[in-house]
Amino acid sequence: MNTEQSYDDVVYGRGVNESGNVHGEHGEHGAHGPRRAGGRHRHRAKRRVRDIVLIVVAVVLSAIILTGVYFAVSAVVVAKEVKSASATVSSLGNIDLTNGKAASSLGTTVKDLDKHIGVAYANTNNPIWRMMGAVPRYGADVTAVRTAVESLHDLSHDALPLMVDAAGNIDQSWFSVHDSAIAMPGIDKVSAKLIKANAIVQKANTKFQSIDGVTIRALRNALTPAQKKMDTVAQTSDSLSRAMKLLPSMLGLNNPNETRTYLILAQGNAELRATGGVAGSWGTVTVQNGRLTLNDFVSEGELEGFDSPVTELSANELALYGDKLGRKPQDVNFTPDFQRTGTIAKAMWEQRFGQQIDGVISIDPVMLQRMLSVVGSVQVSYKNYSPVLDGQSTSRVLLNEAYAALPDPEDQDAFFSLAAKAAFDRMLHMQGSQSMQLVKQLAAAAEQGHAYVWSAHADEQAVLTGTDVSGSLITAQSPKYMGGTAPKQVIGVYFNDAMGSKMDWYLERKVTDTVAETYADGREKHEITISLRNTLNEADVDKVPGYVVGALENGAQKGDIQLINYLYVPAGGAVPEYSAGPDGQKGDDYSLHDGLTVVSKQVNLKPGQSYEITATVYTAAGSVPGQTVLRQTPLLQ
Repeated sequence: MNTEQSYDDVVYGRGVNESGNVHGEHGEHGAHGPRRAGGRHRHRAKRRVRDIVLIVVAVVLSAIILTGVYFAVSAVVVAKEVKSASATVSSLGNIDLTNGKAASSLGTTVKDLDKHIGVAYANTNNPIWRMMGAVPRYGADVTAVRTAVESLHDLSHDALPLMVDAAGNIDQSWFSVHDSAIAMPGIDKVSAKLIKANAIVQKANTKFQSIDGVTIRALRNALTPAQKKMDTVAQTSDSLSRAMKLLPSMLGLNNPNETRTYLILAQGNAELRATGGVAGSWGTVTVQNGRLTLNDFVSEGELEGFDSPVTELSANELALYGDKLGRKPQDVNFTPDFQRTGTIAKAMWEQRFGQQIDGVISIDPVMLQRMLSVVGSVQVSYKNYSPVLDGQSTSRVLLNEAYAALPDPEDQDAFFSLAAKAAFDRMLHMQGSQSMQLVKQLAAAAEQGHAYVWSAHADEQAVLTGTDVSGSLITAQSPKYMGGTAPKQVIGVYFNDAMGSKMDWYLERKVTDTVAETYADGREKHEITISLRNTLNEADVDKVPGYVVGALENGAQKGDIQLINYLYVPAGGAVPEYSAGPDGQKGDDYSLHDGLTVVSKQVNLKPGQSYEITATVYTAAGSVPGQTVLRQTPLLQ
């Protein structure tokens, strides 16, 4: 009797009877005999397998449901905290470092921000959120939220506490100007913390700005303003960091035995130049260990012109601005590139007077007006003209009234030189408690293009380049910006007076920049509108002094404003559409300036006449959307 069972017999529930036959095969009862015992065994086995499968499915479904529920709840919490954090980031820009309570205000803000971001970071920095980032379609949105939270966490947890510590060392006496001396006690401690914090802020901002591919509109609408707020914080931090690097060396605080000499260009914006106005008065200030000595100013007429350019001009510069850029002191700022203006002005002064120049600073009446609003008024007397310059009158006097009161150009030059020296002298002898308010006003003036600085020292200029106060061109060779593959995108709208007049006081101008479309490759389509109007009434034309009227060249008549507009396209960008005036004229000239496309157009405005230029400008592929800057010749008011 064969009682052994094969593997298949056991698996398929086939027993062996006493005669050796296998149940389920042709045995005692044939092919259709009873199989009750084997059948029950098979049913039990199937039920066990089914139960296991059901349990596994239930566990998986429960895990998915619980994960989904957790993620949904977590997402609501994160959204709430990020919204609160975004509002707190906005308030960072409102903290006034000049009021002596910056540390307290900043400390409170940082604690609030860290509280919100801490909750959001704890929620998003876990395996479930990382797993959800791989989910098709919406994974990019999850990743975007995680990146935003991580960037804000770096800001609140790592960078801002350093800034709070630095602010604790800043009070009304930290920076002071008194009796011609600048004092900055403890700047080493402050600068080290701010520079370290800025490195973290810039890295966090680059990460935050790199967020892309968001598909959910509500999330995209929330991230776009948040990115702008974050960039504002980053720009403020960067400006502070650069200032901390520059001020000690430029003021001679690092080397008490070193004497620096800076050339000051006092611009007169009634005759427009790209960076403000004609450089009518030139003067120097020497600095040693923070002590400033202001020397006399001279008019551009006293400098006289040069027979040939004092430094080599590029083919682009010659084509756009002619050799006057390098020969005429009043034309050194035809170019919007203040780095070149500084180089040329330094060469002119050194050739004419033999005095070495360490840097060039340009100012205009708007900047002087802001300065005098803090330090107090000055009265400037020349012959029978003795106006008071203060926080309300300075621009009006220097850009218009003085020309009527002093018809002789030599008298005008002498008066302007006296006014510039008097205003700076007033600043150097102000009360120490006014110093921080002065810093605030000067920073605002620089942001609006009313002051520029260039250093002849390469290491200092490298820090200055790219800032508002540097006035340097951003070209294809400039550094890549904020994680993109293109440099910072700047649309430039500049003006030069075309007939040596002082009529630009009557010019009303407005530039609007509208982003019409944004593309996946980072490009933006900008619609630029330049609106110009001569505000002089026809009835008042004969009252305008002859010197203000100008040379009346190129068909101009008394009362006309004649100028040249230059539209600079961003590095790597394009200007496919351009229309000037009511008949839609094209530009007079399409040129290049250090690789940047420039469209120029000469415009003549009769009293009361308006004129409009429109252009479509595309930024470069690889640029960061929402970060394009409009830079223009500073306004007179």
